[in-house]
Amino acid sequence: MRLNRLSSILAPIRLRYLLLVIIALGLIFFALTYLGIHKARQSLLKIMVDEGKALAESLTLSSNNAIQAGLLLESLAEEKLSDIAASAERRLIDAADPAEFRNFRDDNGLLSIDLLNADLEVIGSDRWVQGITPDYPAAVQVELHDIQKTGGGYRSLLVPTADTLMPLAQYFIYALAPDGDYLVLSAEAVYFDQIMQEIGIGYLIRKISDQSGIDYIFLQGREGIVFSSGPLSPTLKIESDPFLEALMQTDTVGWRLHTFDDTEVLEIARRFESVSYPAGVYRIGMNLDEFREISLGYDRQIIIIAVILFLLTLLVVAVVSVNQNYFILDQSFRQMRSMTDTVFDRLSSAVLAYNAKGEIIAINNALNQLTGLDADIVGRSFEDIADKLPFDLPEKVNPGERQISFEKRITDPSGESRTILLGVSSLPEEAGGGAVILMHDISEQKRLENESRRRERLSEMGDMAAGAAHEIRNPLNAIGIAAQRLKMEFEPEKDADEYNRLAMNILDETGRLNQILTRFLDLAKVRGTEDRPSDLSEAINKAVSSLTDEGRKSSIEIDYQSHETVMVRASVEKLQQVFINLIKNSIQAMPDGGKVAIAVDASGKDGVIINVSDTGPGFPPEVLSKIFQPYFTTKVDGSGLGLALAYKTIADYGGTIEAINNPDSGASIRITLPRV
Repeated sequence: MRLNRLSSILAPIRLRYLLLVIIALGLIFFALTYLGIHKARQSLLKIMVDEGKALAESLTLSSNNAIQAGLLLESLAEEKLSDIAASAERRLIDAADPAEFRNFRDDNGLLSIDLLNADLEVIGSDRWVQGITPDYPAAVQVELHDIQKTGGGYRSLLVPTADTLMPLAQYFIYALAPDGDYLVLSAEAVYFDQIMQEIGIGYLIRKISDQSGIDYIFLQGREGIVFSSGPLSPTLKIESDPFLEALMQTDTVGWRLHTFDDTEVLEIARRFESVSYPAGVYRIGMNLDEFREISLGYDRQIIIIAVILFLLTLLVVAVVSVNQNYFILDQSFRQMRSMTDTVFDRLSSAVLAYNAKGEIIAINNALNQLTGLDADIVGRSFEDIADKLPFDLPEKVNPGERQISFEKRITDPSGESRTILLGVSSLPEEAGGGAVILMHDISEQKRLENESRRRERLSEMGDMAAGAAHEIRNPLNAIGIAAQRLKMEFEPEKDADEYNRLAMNILDETGRLNQILTRFLDLAKVRGTEDRPSDLSEAINKAVSSLTDEGRKSSIEIDYQSHETVMVRASVEKLQQVFINLIKNSIQAMPDGGKVAIAVDASGKDGVIINVSDTGPGFPPEVLSKIFQPYFTTKVDGSGLGLALAYKTIADYGGTIEAINNPDSGASIRITLPRV
């Protein structure tokens, strides 16, 4: 009787208001769909704008770095030629024999060297006889006459030549006195010019513009286009474009939807100014095709979702009977439970839940992989398995209390040490109370953090080493030259042997210091692009051959079985130096003799793995994390640069290097390099 009465009540409600409900729901879902599409497009556009702004900032910074690198390269080239000119002044000022000039030219890798008098007549040369005015390129002659008028200093310039093998030469004019003689040096500049082009802004712009999604990049000044990634159609001057004119007054990054060459692009623009170029605006055109495609996909998804939700809502409105509602709820519950179980088991984080009584109510597969515990522990008391867990039962967590998180080191079932982030959150009382323990494996994150800190420190120490080495090298060279002159030009009346021995000691020690400075400078160098595929075995064989005798004297066996050819993209000489440093460290760690073993594994998909191990005492635990830091050493006479340079070299080639202590005895250095 009651069911019939309930049906009689629901029936008129469904028929009377169903049409109004459908119309209202249709309007609501139409509004939600429109807002969703608009929001999705705005979000996608914001992502593109943020990426473009980051690219503009990166391009500005890279351009400044390229300019500074070019200036530094020019300065180094001029400094080298200035040193050669100063040396020529000492050796050739009174020389008249062309052979002496030719010897000096060949010793210093020059194309030519001329000594001119105040009237610009040749008084010494590797090519011409005395009194003949050389036929220099017009630009060089202009500089000669100008320096003759202004007096003093030096000039350096790049001049094209008629020689197809050496199309470019660098001339260096050095005034020996304000109004006196002049030295004119010429050197091959093809490689120098190639490097200047490859580190220049134009090359940088072309490389970046090759990326997918970028239509153009160019630097526009008030006078016109300075650099561009390719041919451009005529563009408005900055003064005629309010958007660009406004950016010229600020250091912010601007953006707009702009029509360029009849195509709408997202244009990112930023003001750029440097010591080498006048103020201008970098303009980056980002292609919108992918944006439109993704937006269209989002539009379809939102419309489909809206239609599905609308239809489901109609179904809920239409189904008003108790049995139908129960069926829908039951199905929804089953789907949700299935999805929850699937997601729960596929979580990468380990989960363990227990109730207020301390009974375990749920675990997932990640917990099994991390601790070895399986589903058999569900239903058991936490205390029964406490000794099998790598952590203690947290103190009581009150309902509603915020999550407690802390890091902990554990050992997984395979015996590998891992770092986990342990989080504890309370469960509501209606769910039985208790708590959920989440374990996130952050071992890789920790490793990457340590790697990042180590790279940052290596970069900082390398910059410091470069500055210190530059400041020390000049006075050191002066000391070496002075000692050489004392040895060669002076002869004391008594104690001549002692005098020569002391002078030779000075020369030896300055030479040794110069080698150390060279290694300092290696910390600041950036790997060039000249590296080609090289045979790894060749580098290892050379290192082993150079140290075999040293190891034999110390009763140390160096064991390396030549591997089949394994090609890596690296310099053989630099890799050889890496293995020399590693083998020497192992030899020095075994004063009573032992064995150094080198093994190569090229079968893995992660790259080529090289393991250099020894039978020494191993690394002290407290220094294991510091051994690749620059200037850190445990040796009395060590410089702390060998392993730091090895680390930098491997990192420059995209590889990794790590130090570990062997389980039984000794230590190993594990290197991974990408395979060509």
